[in-house]
Amino acid sequence: MFCYLSDDQLHEINDNRREVRYKAGETIFKTGGPLTHMICITSGMVKIYLEDENSEKRIILSILKPVDLVLGPGFLTDNSHHFTAVAMEETVACFIKVSRHEEFMKSNPEYSTAILRHVNSKVILQFQKMLSLTHKQTHGKMADCLLYLANSIYENDVFDTVLSRQDLADISAMTKETTIRILKEFSEEGIIICNNNHFEILDKEKLEKISISG
Repeated sequence: MFCYLSDDQLHEINDNRREVRYKAGETIFKTGGPLTHMICITSGMVKIYLEDENSEKRIILSILKPVDLVLGPGFLTDNSHHFTAVAMEETVACFIKVSRHEEFMKSNPEYSTAILRHVNSKVILQFQKMLSLTHKQTHGKMADCLLYLANSIYENDVFDTVLSRQDLADISAMTKETTIRILKEFSEEGIIICNNNHFEILDKEKLEKISISG
């Protein structure tokens, strides 16, 4: 979306941005905290999740990689974060004040449209995730999780991930025990190879059918 900014606006952002380096496991921002900056992931990987204040349960909404932007629903509403962001590995994040974006949006309709398009695309993905979590059985949820990692995150049917089994469970809204059991079943059926954090999708067509049938 920055291609719609003028040279002066780009220079202003670049002069005022701040880069912060995070170690694996460090929190970038937390639910309920003030939303003061747009964040761009310039290196590393980040998990975004909802957490229940009354329990340890959480749902991973998405995984961010370079050069994803983080601009939550608190922007232009209550100026608060409605989810938590945690670095999965060593990560560098670029912080840009949201106040500057508000000014640019008022004076630059193309940039304003680009931000609206970005936010709506994220909403569509969350709607699709909601359907998966509420209407599919455990095997369909795990198939969706593996396809999401292969297609959208690692862009390869063979990948090594820093996601733990608990993380995979949190993506799929299942227990850790159920996640481990289904991964074992998929392995025994020859759909995947799963060796610790190394995954290979051997029968993607079957995995896609499981995803569709739920």
